[in-house]
Amino acid sequence: MTYAISDIHGCYEEYIKLLEKINFSENDTLYILGDICDRGEKPMEIYNDIMARDNVIPLFGNHEHLAYINLRHLIKNDVSKLTKDERLDLIDWLTSGGKPTFSEFISLSKADRMDFMEFLKSFSMYEDITINGKRFVLTHAGLGGFSEDKPLDEYTLHELIWERADYSKRYFSDPNTFLVTGHTPTANIPNHGRPEAYKANGHIAIDCGCASGGRLCAYCFETDSEFYVDKINQSLENHFKM
Repeated sequence: MTYAISDIHGCYEEYIKLLEKINFSENDTLYILGDICDRGEKPMEIYNDIMARDNVIPLFGNHEHLAYINLRHLIKNDVSKLTKDERLDLIDWLTSGGKPTFSEFISLSKADRMDFMEFLKSFSMYEDITINGKRFVLTHAGLGGFSEDKPLDEYTLHELIWERADYSKRYFSDPNTFLVTGHTPTANIPNHGRPEAYKANGHIAIDCGCASGGRLCAYCFETDSEFYVDKINQSLENHFKM
């Protein structure tokens, strides 16, 4: 089977529990639509798990982008050697949820830091797959500046990982083509308002806000079905956070 998960945000226990729930095996394929890091306490454990698997394909999210921008200066140096602007960028990232990722990164050896940064650089910006006659375009956030005749490789990084999809409109005229995204918590999608996958207008949105108290969702492409794991030891009261 082929699955997609998005916006794990350091929720390692929930991630492992969800893999167990779908009976994920070496015969399956998993796409992770970005934002593996930040907010939750164990981002590096998730990255290490992904690196150990040949059948998990990670996509670049806006939080990977923030992590890369800031951590590239710390591969061989410590914070004391950052410039003023670099320190300001770091503070901005830390206040946006980057503290767990930063803390785990600086505890790594220099060699492991370099390996991790090379790993981030290997992430896909998008994926375009066909399963059972249906086409699925996978990105972290959406397709900003969308035009149906615009090749996917002409979209900018910002359009793919920062600009939110407009879930009120269909992007592709072909009814068998779907845009699969994370980034926007499904509880914040108008007229949806709950931490469940959103499937309408040619969209499949699967960020169910786990790190903010919602749920972690796995979508199965072959069966058009979803699997959920609740945030461990946290209520749903904060799942409306972006």
